[in-house]
Amino acid sequence: MSAQPHWEFSGQQRIERYEGDTLSDRIRPHLEEIAARAAETEAVRTVPAANMRHIVNAGFIRALVPKAWGGDHLDLSEYCDGVRTLTKACPSTGWVASVLGIHPPALPHFHPDVQQKIWSRSADVVIGSSGTALMKATLVDGGVLVSGRGRWSSGCDYADWILVGVRLPNVADPHYPERSYRDHMFFAHRSQYVIDDTWYSTGMRGTGSKDLVFRELFVPTEHLEPIDGLNLGWTRGEGTVDGWMCRAPFSAIFSTFLPAVALGCADGMLEQFKKRQRTRKNAYTRAKGILNPAGHMRLAESVHELESLSVYFKHLLDELQDFGERGERLTQSAFMELQSKWPFITDRAVDVIDRLFKGAGSSAIADFNAMQRYWRDGTTCRLHTGSDYDINLQQHGRSLLGLMPTPDL
Repeated sequence: MSAQPHWEFSGQQRIERYEGDTLSDRIRPHLEEIAARAAETEAVRTVPAANMRHIVNAGFIRALVPKAWGGDHLDLSEYCDGVRTLTKACPSTGWVASVLGIHPPALPHFHPDVQQKIWSRSADVVIGSSGTALMKATLVDGGVLVSGRGRWSSGCDYADWILVGVRLPNVADPHYPERSYRDHMFFAHRSQYVIDDTWYSTGMRGTGSKDLVFRELFVPTEHLEPIDGLNLGWTRGEGTVDGWMCRAPFSAIFSTFLPAVALGCADGMLEQFKKRQRTRKNAYTRAKGILNPAGHMRLAESVHELESLSVYFKHLLDELQDFGERGERLTQSAFMELQSKWPFITDRAVDVIDRLFKGAGSSAIADFNAMQRYWRDGTTCRLHTGSDYDINLQQHGRSLLGLMPTPDL
């Protein structure tokens, strides 16, 4: 087990606000510094405090906090563009910024007391997650007891609060409640769990995605919300805060961070490929890479694909935000269609990375070459459960034929 490091932005610590019209504008002056620390970030297996300071000062944490709680209430497309810009400099830092900044839209769905407890101090309170419902809770009077291990909590070293997934016996099943479970979520303060440093990974090495250990933590019933409630609009906090992100399905909002990071990795790979082709020579023939027609073709196709994906991604982000603006509930088929399209963008962005990496030569795999980092980290985006394109294609295909989702997937 590892001790939880002190995080200086907790509480009322003064925050230096960066100037700029957009999130990308505010982080851009610091990208060179962040990129220079990319190898260090991987070596220490967590985002350095200096990077985290830039994340907070630029406004990533408050970007999707409602105005009612002092947040910036940005458009989703501006947020994802900021994530993409930061990721190009350092994928691990971009991943952590995106994950820590994407959780605030979940909070307005919870009981007002939970909102008050977390946001009354600052809109810059850092919220992480271990959202996959792996732990099973025990029902007790007035709530549940949670014991077990939450996995893959990216950026948890800096989180003041964690959004936790847990499985509860389904009391609506009168015959076998102990066999039937429903996925729920709750917020836990950093004093209520212990961080176990388990993060040793080939990809996204610097994200500090460690385990959280819970020992008989009592969670009141009124502080629990079912995951489907967060998506379909029936929770204790529903309607208590105004804003598009408070009315859009949380799972759909959360899923946007993966394509944003994948596109940022592809941007970085594209830049590195161009730089390498200008100076590269074949080890045997001494032929110049800049004159290689195959390299020209790989580069042009990748630019075309990234431009197309960028337009499509913004279209989908605006579509999701529009649902929230109108206060409409997504039908199950519309929700599944939208959820299948985020992995499509991630998958195709990583195809761009693969295409360029294959044409970059053997030195691209060396530790000193940033290309191997974009390749490893982009592939990690594709391997995330939320990016499983096979599953999403099957579920969406079933929906297109009028079939219900299958639990087999």
